[in-house]
Amino acid sequence: MRLKSRLLTILVAIGVEFLIFALMGLVFLFQFDRAKTEFVNKTKAIAETIGDQASSFYSLKGEDTTSNEFFQFLDERLGRKKLFNTFDIAPEFFSIVLKKDIEKGKVAGYFMKDFYPEDGYSVKKHKGMISVIVPFNIRASEKSEPFGIVKIDSDTKSIAKKVIADNFLLYAAMIVVLNNQAFIFYLLLRKRKEVVFEKGYLKEHSIGALKIMHKVLGDIIQDHEGGVVNKKDEPLKKKREEKKVISISELIEEKRKK
Repeated sequence: MRLKSRLLTILVAIGVEFLIFALMGLVFLFQFDRAKTEFVNKTKAIAETIGDQASSFYSLKGEDTTSNEFFQFLDERLGRKKLFNTFDIAPEFFSIVLKKDIEKGKVAGYFMKDFYPEDGYSVKKHKGMISVIVPFNIRASEKSEPFGIVKIDSDTKSIAKKVIADNFLLYAAMIVVLNNQAFIFYLLLRKRKEVVFEKGYLKEHSIGALKIMHKVLGDIIQDHEGGVVNKKDEPLKKKREEKKVISISELIEEKRKK
């Protein structure tokens, strides 16, 4: 019985820990999803800034300039590292894709649909990577067609690590508080051991103790009643004893009379 109760206690404790970590997992997923949304918004802002610089560059330098020349221009104008640090973003990679390069077959054609996003930008998730794509136009051009796109790729693992690092104290506090609450709840619900007289040695010992108590009480009552009766019968006993005593002087007088 004790082994079964211990195993049951261990299983309950494991179940409680599982529920605690499941709750922490839900909190983490909520925070991770919110962090990804915030990350996408920041990345979109960076991509739009880079797109504005690309529009200025290709308008001034002409459409025949290369992307490497634009990167040099961007470093001189803003600085790529400084730009990403300002928004607290650390992308894995970012690139400029020109529409003319797709039309010439220099770049894969699946980028073409990213030139016309419904919301003005597009977000793609693939194999742990999240990509934010924003199109840009040339200011001097009268056409409404986009000239190119800015594509920024980031690893979702870095987002998850940042969420854990920023909320480590919260997770530790949740573990401590929830475990303490579970322990207090266990103490409140724990039943005291009930004495079962119908089973085992408790029944035999209890009955034996009751018999001994009954006998002792009976003897005490009997002695008490006996003492009371003896005190009441003392005068009668004395009279009986006096009647049984024969006086010698009385016998001598009876013989003389005869």
